[in-house]
Amino acid sequence: MNKSLLRNGLLGISFLYGIAIAIMAILGLDGIGVFAAIGGIVVGALWAVYGYLDSDRRTMDA
Repeated sequence: MNKSLLRNGLLGISFLYGIAIAIMAILGLDGIGVFAAIGGIVVGALWAVYGYLDSDRRTMDA
């Protein structure tokens, strides 16, 4: 898979997640804390996996 496509996809997911949290906060919806916590863990884990895989590629190229 193209590295820049994956990075752009993760950026898009991060932005959409942030927008969803902002809308929930503006509307004062219940459950925003649970949504924020679970979503933050998922988005953070995806970035961590991307960073791990990207560092593997860099060490292999050297």
